[in-house]
Amino acid sequence: MLTIPDLTLLFMVVVSCLAVALIYMLHELEPKLARLRLRTDRVLRDRTK
Repeated sequence: MLTIPDLTLLFMVVVSCLAVALIYMLHELEPKLARLRLRTDRVLRDRTK
């Protein structure tokens, strides 16, 4: 049976892993979003001309 300190440590590890996964996902997604944002700006500028 897990004791209170063991459960606390397990919870901290799970939360830390989720935080690292979220940061990694955002790190991988940011260049794609930046390219998409540039393409959208270019299309909007072309429409106004």
